[in-house]
Amino acid sequence: MSNGHSKLTNGDSFANALDPHRRSSLVRAIERTFAGDDVGSEPTVALIGWGAATLIDEVYDRAGRVVIVEDDPELVESIQQGLYAQNRGKKVKLIESAPRDVTLKSGDRADVAIAAVQSTWIIEGRAAAVLENVRKNVVESDGVMVPRRLFHMFELTSAPNRVGGLGLKTPRFTRPGEPVPVLSESKHFTTTSFTNDGPIPETIDDTIIVKPLLDGRLTGLRLTTICELAEGVIQTTSQSGLSSVLVPLREAIDIHAGQPVSIHICYEPGSGLEETRFTARSLPDEETAQWGHADHAVTESFRNRIAEMIDRAKRRGRGQDLAKVVDYTVDPHGDVSRLTAFFWTIDEEWRKPVREMVDAFRTEASSQLGDVPSDETIYELMLEVYEQKF
Repeated sequence: MSNGHSKLTNGDSFANALDPHRRSSLVRAIERTFAGDDVGSEPTVALIGWGAATLIDEVYDRAGRVVIVEDDPELVESIQQGLYAQNRGKKVKLIESAPRDVTLKSGDRADVAIAAVQSTWIIEGRAAAVLENVRKNVVESDGVMVPRRLFHMFELTSAPNRVGGLGLKTPRFTRPGEPVPVLSESKHFTTTSFTNDGPIPETIDDTIIVKPLLDGRLTGLRLTTICELAEGVIQTTSQSGLSSVLVPLREAIDIHAGQPVSIHICYEPGSGLEETRFTARSLPDEETAQWGHADHAVTESFRNRIAEMIDRAKRRGRGQDLAKVVDYTVDPHGDVSRLTAFFWTIDEEWRKPVREMVDAFRTEASSQLGDVPSDETIYELMLEVYEQKF
């Protein structure tokens, strides 16, 4: 007999599976995935969790073998009964194990792995741990995962934190149709990509500069996630899954249109909304100074390191991905530097090494030249090298 919490969780899984918009997007993603060049004939398909198992109709005839992973006894029983009723046990293996812990042996791993994602910014629940484990221990190194990428976005808001004179600063999911006073455009913070083997960071700790569109009292952020299931297929839902989240700031501040605001974001994926830490402070406008050391050895060394990184990306077949990043960031987006936009856009795999190069350049320039290059100077130097390479 399942306990009350389990029944509630199972009911949520059932509601999500019933959502016609969600199911339609997943079906389109499956069709796109099987039509692609990355999947051969009769692949091994892993369905991670009961929600993904409800898609067996869409994969059974296309797959050579199906692996279903679920650890909840009640949901395992539901899957067993469904497979028996449909006479589909012949090429289906049901593994009763936690999706975050399961490991498939080399040679038995899946060519395609499908998992349902319901956690905005993968803050709540097991999503981060499950997706990380699936990529490491379930799907082949050159296999395909559904979802493909998660784009984490945010907006500055003036959402109320008081009702009837009583205040309560607590993160919460927005209600369906809830009006939220927004003070900025939607900004891309980071991307979780499953197209490479880079890990999901254990801790997200970053500072973002945003220019508000409106004056107002900044009380928090609205977090949203765009879920790309397969190339060109975005998950859509009715009222369930990937709901936007309102996260209050530790201290509300008054902001003005066009005046930069520094947002500090700190959380651990999977740790829960209550463990997030978001703060904000207003910044004075700063002018970008000209860089007068273009021919110095420090600058040339930075150019060479960037050139080596670009060559490495091209050798690994990532040249087209890099081109997309440059196309997106080459034109200023109004309220952030192009370098900041670049760091928001590149994959986790590349963000850390590029940031280390940039930080090293700033340190060397400060100690040897007595001058620190601005974001715009660094972006222009990187763009110069990129244009030479392409």
